Amino acid sequence: MAIVKEALQALETVVGAKYLSDDPVIMAAYKSGAGGYEAGAGYERVMTKLPAAVILPRTTEDVQKIVKICNRYKAPYVPYSTGFYGPRSHCHEENELIIDMKRMKDCEFDDAHFYATIQPGVVFSPFQEECMKRGAYTVVGGGGAQCSVIANLISDGWSPLSLRVGLPMRRILGLELVLPDGELIKLGSLAVGDDGFWGEGIGPDLRGILRGYTGVLGCLGIVTKMAVKVMPFQEERLVPEGISPSTALTLPEKRVKWINYQVPSREAENKAMYEIGKAMVGGAVTKVPVFWRVIAKAEDKEEFWELWDKESPESLKNFHLVRVLIIGFTSEEDMVYQENVLNDIFIKELGGKPRRTKPSDESWIKNADSAGMWLMCGSYVSVDYIQESIPHAETHGPTYAELKAKYTPPLMPDHGDPGWTMVCEGGHMGYSEYLIYWDQREDTHPVDQFYVETSKMNIKHGYYTSLLGSHQPLYLTGPKLGPNYHEWMLKIKAELDPQWVCHPPIPLGTDEFVERAPWMMEIKDWETPKYPEEWPNKKAGF
Repeated sequence: MAIVKEALQALETVVGAKYLSDDPVIMAAYKSGAGGYEAGAGYERVMTKLPAAVILPRTTEDVQKIVKICNRYKAPYVPYSTGFYGPRSHCHEENELIIDMKRMKDCEFDDAHFYATIQPGVVFSPFQEECMKRGAYTVVGGGGAQCSVIANLISDGWSPLSLRVGLPMRRILGLELVLPDGELIKLGSLAVGDDGFWGEGIGPDLRGILRGYTGVLGCLGIVTKMAVKVMPFQEERLVPEGISPSTALTLPEKRVKWINYQVPSREAENKAMYEIGKAMVGGAVTKVPVFWRVIAKAEDKEEFWELWDKESPESLKNFHLVRVLIIGFTSEEDMVYQENVLNDIFIKELGGKPRRTKPSDESWIKNADSAGMWLMCGSYVSVDYIQESIPHAETHGPTYAELKAKYTPPLMPDHGDPGWTMVCEGGHMGYSEYLIYWDQREDTHPVDQFYVETSKMNIKHGYYTSLLGSHQPLYLTGPKLGPNYHEWMLKIKAELDPQWVCHPPIPLGTDEFVERAPWMMEIKDWETPKYPEEWPNKKAGF
């Protein structure tokens, strides 16, 4: 089904014929998949569609005009920048327009106040480079340096560097948001002028509606400009090395380096994270899954499985490694001081020992290796992640590993690895992330079931999850958490987007997937009410 001719003609007047297309070949290029984040699972196969047309705006005013035209013709649309976020960032309707933001690449730094004002087409790799030219740095999220900075900050936006740089919501200073009806709202200090230095502006702070904790996949509007806080760094150059895809940054060892500390127990890992926070040293501290280390060693998929098959539940249970990044922000003496403190913590107090580490980084400062995350099986997803206390993060992963055993295979055997943990916010907050991997050529129905069963598990154990709203069944989690946060979520959606044209049916995407997929009804044990009669998109049938 095509977008009506009159709508396409109106859209062409906004950007010109060059930046609007309904060519089927070009539409196929916007297909979700066929490899990577959440690819090949049921959500992608059931929910995603090819777009009917794509449009590339250049300015905020262009976006406003496009959105108003979509409202006039009741044409659904989805905002799109770099599209890493798997099937959930793609079209869910047959007759849908993709608003591709890649032409919006303006980037202006305020060198005196350490912030930059950017558009959605700016990706992390050149942004981080421009930061470093100015003695600054930022967090490059797990999606990789090819991701849109704005998209990442309104949907996730953390990494081990968040130990010092802080969480993403704190780095969003001001922004322009085109609401689903085409009206423009400015947040932070951009609400009262062009200076984006302050995060707070007049009136209520609506950054919580914009992203909540993890984000709502653009279903409440399109960010067209953002003032982003960056942080001071050290002045020595980090030199790129290698040939793609095997690339890294060579670190100046007297100012930036990783140290891996092997410790005797899981308790020692957690104590180390507390002590590092108290001592206020380090630029990052994390405990990564063992299979990530094997990925880093392997040259290809065959070598990965050759190495991984040598591991066992016992080898993983007895492997305890904390990876610490040291940054001599002010001087080489600062670097020496921090390393001495870390040695006191890990060696003298915890009985650990440092292990040899390559003087380079390929994961966090520029994140060149993120695309290798699905090397082993073809598909993966972070089935959950949380920002909570360190003890919360400690128990979260093992509980997931226990449940995962019931769904392995088709999930990759990981020998009970409890996942990835790290510390953020100067040691005041623990982080846990649990990733799953599968081969999309196999039966993926249990993958989909496991994803939803983890939502039930969080409710049972009282775990907070960052993936509320757009990633879990709203009518399952809403009544249990908040409580009834789903009622507020849907009221806000209906108020801001009365025609539900902005990325429908989000935030009810997972609810609708469960209703459409017969194999998901096997595990559905919660009530899903029908849409209220006044909602225009009652086509879900539940």
